[in-house]
Amino acid sequence: MIDSTGKAARVVAAAILVLGVGLPSYAAAPAGPAVEAQARAIDEGLFLDINGIEQWVTIRGQDQRNPVLLILHGGPGMGMSNLAPFFADWEKTFTVVQWDQPRSGATDLKNLDTDKQPATIARYKRDAFAVTETVLARLQARKLVLFGNSWGSLLGLEMIHERPELFSAYVGTSQAVGGKGNVQGYEMALSAARERNDDFAIAALEKVGPPPYEKFEDFLVRQQYSNPPAMPATALETAASTELGKIMATPPATGARYVAPVAPPQGYDFWARFLQVQSMTFRETWAWDAKNLGKKFAVPMFVYQGEVDVNTPLPATREWFEGVRAPKKTFEVIAGASHNTIAFAPKILELMNRDVLPVVSGERVARR
Repeated sequence: MIDSTGKAARVVAAAILVLGVGLPSYAAAPAGPAVEAQARAIDEGLFLDINGIEQWVTIRGQDQRNPVLLILHGGPGMGMSNLAPFFADWEKTFTVVQWDQPRSGATDLKNLDTDKQPATIARYKRDAFAVTETVLARLQARKLVLFGNSWGSLLGLEMIHERPELFSAYVGTSQAVGGKGNVQGYEMALSAARERNDDFAIAALEKVGPPPYEKFEDFLVRQQYSNPPAMPATALETAASTELGKIMATPPATGARYVAPVAPPQGYDFWARFLQVQSMTFRETWAWDAKNLGKKFAVPMFVYQGEVDVNTPLPATREWFEGVRAPKKTFEVIAGASHNTIAFAPKILELMNRDVLPVVSGERVARR
């Protein structure tokens, strides 16, 4: 069912998906609205020493007085700092921080032969806290909004549960909840395969059975048939993903600061590397369950879930969220979205501006 060719790796990996550094300088000029606005903007890309290795972080925004938002990307293994232009509109109301996690994106390229630390939830959480504290100090901010996407939503729940004092709000999309959702997604994938008379998918899913899985190959089968392209996308998601694809295919502007000063070594295969990272982490991440964190959280929580998400199913996430107790909480369904909710960035921004900004607008940077 799954071979080791590059083509198969790309198909499976797609299914699981969902140069300057330092402070900018500004020339002296007469005071005026345009100059003041430029002085408040920020555009940084830099490697930070995080728990012993250099990790790539970008900080972009039109006004540093805006709330800070840290994106925890999906995967593990799927860094998104190279997609900065896709989030340009977010930079109007938030100072957007992207972090390529260990074994992801530019951080992976920088440390291919030197990062010997384990790929565990505990390690990623420790590094995420260090990034959070470093960014808060750098921006002289009190707290930040934590945004978790897919795997990043697992990490995000762990973080706000353990150290809520660092965060003004939590936003989850493609929100993972663990055990019940994992099994529910398998059942939905099998049902959908039967409805479309996909005999190959039916046979593959019935052979591996529901999770949890001991074999990585079995895990990949569940993932492959829970996401596009094997699970057909809606027209709305196809359109949204097309726009994301345009950004990915457009070369960055010369000197773009979100582009890390590292290049892949000869023979580097992104998709093969992604699958390698997935194989390192799948047992622990798929044994994780949100219910072990309890129901009470000390920060406002906002979850925006895809209407037809099978990978992290809407019904299981909604049921979990209904039991959550938080100072404020909102649950919204993104019409037409499956697990690739991040492709609906304009809709997510609309929801964050409506729900999150009123809650965190007082979290300005201390120096202003």
